[in-house]
Amino acid sequence: MSATAKPADDSWRNIPGLNPNDQQRVMDLDSRHFDYLDLTSGNGPHTLELIRKAIIHYNSLLLQEPEKLKQGIVQSLDPAIFCRLGHFFVLVLEWEKALQAFQTFLVASIKARTDPYFYYGLGLSYFHLDLHLAASTAFQHALYLDPAFTRAQEVLFKLGLIFKHLQIYDVAYKYYRRTMNDPTTFTETKEMINFHIGHVYELQGRYEMAKAYYEKVIQSPTCDNQLRAEVLRQLGWMFHTVEEFGHRNQRDESAIKCLSKSIEYDPNNGQTWYFMGRCYAAMSRVHDAFSAYRSSIDKSEANADTWCSIGTLYQQQNQPMDALQAYVCAVQLDKSHSPAWFDLGMLYESLQQFSDALHCYQNGIKYGKTEATPAISHRIEILENALKTSPAIFDALPKQLPSLEEALALPIAAELTAGHRPPQTVKKTTLLPETSVLPVLNAQQITLLNILTQTEHELAPPQKQLLEQLRQQAQQVQQVQQATLTSPKTPYGASMAAVQSLRDQPFPLMSFSPTVDIGLSKHLEKIDELVKRTAADILAECASLDYGKLSGQHLRLNLLSDNVSPPVPPKPPQPPLPKSALDPKTPCVYVENKKEAMSLDLENNLLRQPCMIVKNLSNVLKLDLSLFSTKTLVETAPDHTIEIRTQKKQSPDDNFDALGAERIWKCESVRTFSTVSKYGICQATDFQKALQEENEGKAPPSDTDSTNSGSKKDKGKKSGNMIRFGTNVDLSDPSIWRAQLAELDKLPSLVKVKAAKNMLSHLEHTILGMNSVQLYMKIPGCRTPGHQENLNFCSVNINIGPGDCEWFCVSHEYWGVINQLCEKNDVHFLHGSWWPNLTDLRNANVPVYRFTQRPGDLVWVNAGTVHWVQAIGWCNNIAWNVGPFTPEQYYLGAERYEWNKLQSYKSIVPMVHLTWSIAVNVIFQKKDEKLWKLIRLTLRRSMKYCHVLLEHLKAQGKTIKYQAREKNENAHYCEDCEAEVFNVLFIKQKEDNSSEYIVRCYDCARKIDKDLKNILVLHQYKPKELMDMYDRCQLADS
Repeated sequence: MSATAKPADDSWRNIPGLNPNDQQRVMDLDSRHFDYLDLTSGNGPHTLELIRKAIIHYNSLLLQEPEKLKQGIVQSLDPAIFCRLGHFFVLVLEWEKALQAFQTFLVASIKARTDPYFYYGLGLSYFHLDLHLAASTAFQHALYLDPAFTRAQEVLFKLGLIFKHLQIYDVAYKYYRRTMNDPTTFTETKEMINFHIGHVYELQGRYEMAKAYYEKVIQSPTCDNQLRAEVLRQLGWMFHTVEEFGHRNQRDESAIKCLSKSIEYDPNNGQTWYFMGRCYAAMSRVHDAFSAYRSSIDKSEANADTWCSIGTLYQQQNQPMDALQAYVCAVQLDKSHSPAWFDLGMLYESLQQFSDALHCYQNGIKYGKTEATPAISHRIEILENALKTSPAIFDALPKQLPSLEEALALPIAAELTAGHRPPQTVKKTTLLPETSVLPVLNAQQITLLNILTQTEHELAPPQKQLLEQLRQQAQQVQQVQQATLTSPKTPYGASMAAVQSLRDQPFPLMSFSPTVDIGLSKHLEKIDELVKRTAADILAECASLDYGKLSGQHLRLNLLSDNVSPPVPPKPPQPPLPKSALDPKTPCVYVENKKEAMSLDLENNLLRQPCMIVKNLSNVLKLDLSLFSTKTLVETAPDHTIEIRTQKKQSPDDNFDALGAERIWKCESVRTFSTVSKYGICQATDFQKALQEENEGKAPPSDTDSTNSGSKKDKGKKSGNMIRFGTNVDLSDPSIWRAQLAELDKLPSLVKVKAAKNMLSHLEHTILGMNSVQLYMKIPGCRTPGHQENLNFCSVNINIGPGDCEWFCVSHEYWGVINQLCEKNDVHFLHGSWWPNLTDLRNANVPVYRFTQRPGDLVWVNAGTVHWVQAIGWCNNIAWNVGPFTPEQYYLGAERYEWNKLQSYKSIVPMVHLTWSIAVNVIFQKKDEKLWKLIRLTLRRSMKYCHVLLEHLKAQGKTIKYQAREKNENAHYCEDCEAEVFNVLFIKQKEDNSSEYIVRCYDCARKIDKDLKNILVLHQYKPKELMDMYDRCQLADS
C-alpha cells in the first residue's frame, strides 16, 4: 500500500481539557521564561500543571505516529511540536529531553534556522549539560538573528561564562562588558558581572585590575552578603598568592583580614576556612592553621586540598604518622591529586623508605592532573637508578612508617576524619516526576524517520547516515512502541550515554551549506537581474515600507542574502576521497628566469591551487633577503617591539597535553612582549648551544624524527622544553624599514604587498600584517597554530632562512569538517588555538598537503586554505596578505565576514568599506563580470540598508547630522559587538574623557539608550553620493 502524505495542521496545538485562557497561557510559554517563571508559588503550580498536560498530550500524539505509518499516512504532525516540547522541557529543567526535542526540530524543519527563541532554548540545553562550545554556537545564532532579543543579556552573560571556562579571556571580558552596557534588568546583578570581570583579570595575571574590580564589588551598597563573602574570599587568596602586592607578612595580614570578613558574611563556607588555614600555616601559626582546617572539614564536603595541607603541617611539626594519614586521606578522596602524592613521596624519602617514595612519585604522574616539577622528575630518575643497582641495601633499612600499600589499607584515625562527609551524588533537578524511557527508539525518532524518508534525495551525508541508523532500528521500535501504547509511560527520554555521545559531536544535526563553487554559481544566477537595476530603482523598492514600524530584518545588513539566515559551514566534497588520495603532492614550481616570475602563467597556477611552493624566485629577482636577517633587524631597530609566544616544544606530528599523556588539539602558549634585540640574543644563544652540543656529539633529537601520528604516549614526554617564538614584528613603517619594503617591490604584482590588482591595496588605512609586512623570528619547534587567514584572504610567506619550516595545508572546502573536529576536541575554531591531529584528519577523509619550505622559498596560501606551520630550524619569515580580483576571493571574504558576525569575531578587513572603495577605484572589464556582480550586489544591499535605516530614524523623529568622511579615515567598528559600522554612525561621548567619542552600531546603541535620546547620529555619505557611486560601477564596453 502506498503512503499518503497529508499536510501538517495546527490541531495538535490545542490541549484537551484546557479553557481558552489556559490554552493561550500554554502557547505563550517558551524558553524565554526560564529563570523568570516561578513554578513553585502563587500561580506557579497551576502553570506547571498546564505544562505537564501539554507534554502528555504532545507525547500521546507522537505515540500515534507508528500506527499512522502502518495505515500509509506518512506525516500528519507539524515538526514544530518538537520545538514546543523542547521549550516545555527547558521550563521543567529536563535538559536531556529538551536537547533531544530541539535537535529533532533542527533537522526536521527549515524554520528552525530563523527562530531565535529556538536557538536560545537549544543553547540553554547545551549549557546546562556542560556542552560549552555547542552552547556558544546556539546562543550566537540567537543574537545573530535578533540582536535585540529579549534575553540578550542572559545570552551575553552566559557567553562570558563559557569563554572564561574555555580560557579565552579576552572574549569573555568583551561579553561581560557588553552585558554591563545594557541597562535592562536581568537575573544577574551588576556586582556579579563586575566580580566575573575581576576574575577574568585575575586569570590573565592582571592583578591590580582584578583587585580594583573586587573592591568595587565589596564597596557597592547594593551587593548582597553572599556575593560579598565570595569576593572577599577571592581577594584574600589573591593577597596570599600574588607577590606584587608587597612583602609576605604584609600580604598575609591583608589576606587574613579579607578572609575573616568573608567568614563574617558566610561562616559556613569550607573553602574560606581552608584559605585561612593556608595563610596561618605560611605565618607559622600552627594552632590557628589546624583550627581553620578543622573548620574547613566541618563546614564543607570532603576536600583533598585541605587534607594535603594538614599533612604538610603535620610533617613540619615532625609528626610523620599523622602526616601520612592526612596525605592518604587526600589521595583516597582524589586519586588525581598530584601534590598529595608528591608530598607523601617526599615524606617517605625523608624517612629513607625509598621504594615507597618512588611509588608515590610515579602515582602522582600516572594519576595526576598537575605536571611534575623538574625536581620531582629528577628524584624519580635518581631513585629508579638507585633501586635498580642496590635493591637489597634499601630493603634492609628500618621502616618508620607503614608501606604505601599498608597505609592505603589502614583505617583513617577518627580524630582526623571527624566531620568528614563523603561526596554526595548530585541528582538532576526536575520539576516533573521521573519517567521511564523507551529501551530502543522513541516515537520522536519514528517521526524523524518519516520526515527524513520524504526528503531523502536532499539530505546531507550526516543526515543520510542518521536515516540509515533509524531504518535499521525501525522494526524494533515499532514492536516496543506497540507495547508502550497500552501503558501511560512517556515516549520521551534520553540517557546520559546519549548525552555523552553529543559531547563527541555536540552539534550533530547542524547541516552544511554547499561548497563554495556550487554556492557561488547559484548565487550569481539569482542576482543577474538584481545587479542591473539602477540606484533609483533600488530605492523605489522601499517605497511601500512603513519606516516607522520596521522589523529587525529590514534594519540589518547581510552580505550573503536579503534575509537574516545565519551562514553555515561548507559540507565536504562528495564522494569522499580514497585513503590513497589523502596525502596529495604539494604543487611546486621552479622559476627559471625573471620572465617566468612575472608571467601570467605563474599567476594562474597560483590561483588554481590551495597552496603552492615557488622556488628560486628570490634568486631570479635578486632579492636581498639579508635585509630581513636578525643581524640587520637588530642593527636597524634594536628596540622595536616583538610579541613573544612561549610554547612547548614538540614534534610536528604531535600535540600532547601538559602531562605528555594524550594527544589533544588545544595548542597553548603564553603571550608576552620584548624587543628585537633581546629576542635576537635568545635566538642566537639557542643556535650556539645546539651547535656546541652537536660538536660535542650530543646532537639534539630532530623535530622531524616522527613520520606518523601513532599513539605512543611516551613520545610527547621526550620533547617538553619550553621555547620562545618571536612573532608579529611590524615592518609597516617606511621611515624605519624603507630598504626592506623597497626590496619587496621587485615581486610579481599578484604577490606584492601593494598593487592595483590587490584588493587590500584599495583600503585607505593600514591593517597590520595584512596590507603590511610582518616578520617572524623562529627557533626549532616554534609553531603557528591552525587557522585560516583573516576574511579568507590569500597570504604570501617567504622563508629568510637559514633553517627550514614544515607546513600543513588543507583546502578551504574542508574547513567545515575541521570546525567540527575543533568542537569535538573542545577548542574554538576562530577564538581558540589548535594544532590538528593528523590521524583525526585522516579518519575524517581530509587531505593534507605537507611540505618543507627551504630558505628563499615563497609559499602561496590561496583563499580560505587552512594551514599550520612549525619551524624545523632557526629562521626568520616574512608574510602578508593579498586579495586577488577573483569572484572566489570576494565571495569567500563576504562569507567569512558574515560567519565572523555570527561568532562575534571582529572582521579586521571592513568588507563594506572595501567594496565601496573598489567600486570607486576599479574599472571592471568583461572578464571580471562575475566579480562585478558580487561587488554590485554588496553595494546594492549596503545602499538600501543605509537608506532604510536613515528613513526609519527620521520617522522616529531623530535628527541626523551629515559629516563627510575624511581622507584616510579608518573604518569604524562598534565599540560593543565589534561589527563594522559604515556610513551611519551612532556616537556617544565617553563619560571619563570629554574629548573622546565611542561609535556603536544601531542595535548596540539602542541597548544603552532605547530611544537614542543621548546618542548623536552622523552619516558620512549623502544618499546622492552613494547612488552615484553605485551607478558609476559598471562593466567597461571593451
